Amino acid sequence: MTIVLVRKPPIGKMNSERLKIVLAGNHTMKQKACMLIQVKFWLHQEHGIDNAGPTDVYLSLLDPNGYPLTTFRNELSVADYNLVIDSPYHCAADSYQP
Repeated sequence: MTIVLVRKPPIGKMNSERLKIVLAGNHTMKQKACMLIQVKFWLHQEHGIDNAGPTDVYLSLLDPNGYPLTTFRNELSVADYNLVIDSPYHCAADSYQP
């Protein structure tokens, strides 16, 4: 797998300080996680970047046959919910009292 920085076209380019990472192809969640770890190591090796702020991850969910999923097993719409994971790391700034 090759990791390449691709310049955004000048038309419709948003002034955002965020890096969009594209994990191409249909794969298992485990394989997607592996691809993301490869990006992490590439950013470290090539650019010395080791930290990230709040991050949004968008997944196109597929059933075992490769068809798009629009609902969870309990019939709730995937588009109506956000899956939020609280930080597992305590931040000193969260409990700082001057």
